Amino acid sequence: MSGIINGSKFNMPIVHRNWQRAISEIFAIISCASPGEVVCLTGPSRVGKSTLINRVNSMLFGEDDFDRTGKLNSIRVTASNSGNHGAFSTKAMIQRMLKSVKHPLYSVNGLDLQNYLAIQKFDRTTESTLREALEQAIIARGVKIIFIDEAQHIKYVSKDTQAPLAVMESWKCLAENTNTIIVFIGAYPILDILSNAAHLLGRKHQIHFPRYHVNAEDIVAFGQILKKYSELITFNSSLQSLTDVAELLYEGSFGCIGLLKGWLNRADAISLHCDTPFDEKLLYRTRLSDLDLSVIRKEILTGEKMLQTKKSDLSGAGESEDSRSDSRPTIKKGKPFQKKPKREVAGNRLGGE
Repeated sequence: MSGIINGSKFNMPIVHRNWQRAISEIFAIISCASPGEVVCLTGPSRVGKSTLINRVNSMLFGEDDFDRTGKLNSIRVTASNSGNHGAFSTKAMIQRMLKSVKHPLYSVNGLDLQNYLAIQKFDRTTESTLREALEQAIIARGVKIIFIDEAQHIKYVSKDTQAPLAVMESWKCLAENTNTIIVFIGAYPILDILSNAAHLLGRKHQIHFPRYHVNAEDIVAFGQILKKYSELITFNSSLQSLTDVAELLYEGSFGCIGLLKGWLNRADAISLHCDTPFDEKLLYRTRLSDLDLSVIRKEILTGEKMLQTKKSDLSGAGESEDSRSDSRPTIKKGKPFQKKPKREVAGNRLGGE
């Protein structure tokens, strides 16, 4: 049997250039941010954002000693669209935050009678009351940072185009009221929401965790990652290293390490359990479909374009000639409040045809 990969080692985060840059930037920004400010970490799906946040939190605070102190340096909540028909529920989000902050009355853990009563109490309580309880609990626990993972899911809150923006602004107010720093972690769709929040943008620090692109520097870095993964694989005689199929692996992952890791996991599972050689043929078989890759590619390119800063956007070069030449209003000639005499077309004096 070939293609043997030690699963526990393979699933461990691999340190690479983009990871090191992103973790250095977000650690520096959070360390210097003021309470009430917002930090946004974004990048393509499966690039490793959630794993990176775990590492940053450990670097900042180590392990909380809650049992002894009753304090929490940070809380982390996933913004799941768990409402009716897959909608995002703000009340359910508050419940997850209350659980994360270990609220004594509204936290639900397990299925015993006490928690059943807590669920009933939660259902009967208004959202505004729960929000107030959350703010007081955050202050009492001494929370410094609130991490909101998968923040792009708030786009499912309502059909109202302004609803996701309202949720974002509400979380920003939560940070201000509790004197905390709020960190949004999400894929590129979060940028669509943030782009409409002018007040929030002025208090936001943007950090990009990018994929590897097709340029000389990135190709070398991507090849080094393939060499590290190759050390964990026993190949078929037709394949000596993942670097031998680097182009195939890049095209099927777009340079996203999370996508690459998931792909190799699929290939490994089939190799182990179906006694199939780990070779180029297996990699073709286990790559994502063309349709899946097309959707992922579109999201990545759209997000990367939104993060680009063009000089023309800042200098006003995109303005029309008329707007640049003269900003003074046009003065209409004639007497005010009087319609300019106009000869009516024959047969059209009453507005008919």
